[in-house]
Amino acid sequence: VSLHDALPICVAVPFPESLCHRCEHLRTVTSGKGSTFLMCREPHLPKYPPQPVKACQGFTPAGNVPTG
Repeated sequence: VSLHDALPICVAVPFPESLCHRCEHLRTVTSGKGSTFLMCREPHLPKYPPQPVKACQGFTPAGNVPTG
């Protein structure tokens, strides 16, 4: 086992306070230059909403995120 395999990867997420990170509609997109974008897969909402999102009519809690 190499050191690279043994250590967790810590990647800074853009706008960590954004509601998007707790939503099932989130898809993170990384550009060829390494920039990360938050894309919304809810068809009735903007694909790339202005960040940080504080409230959203399409918010659906992600299944793997603890609530309350």
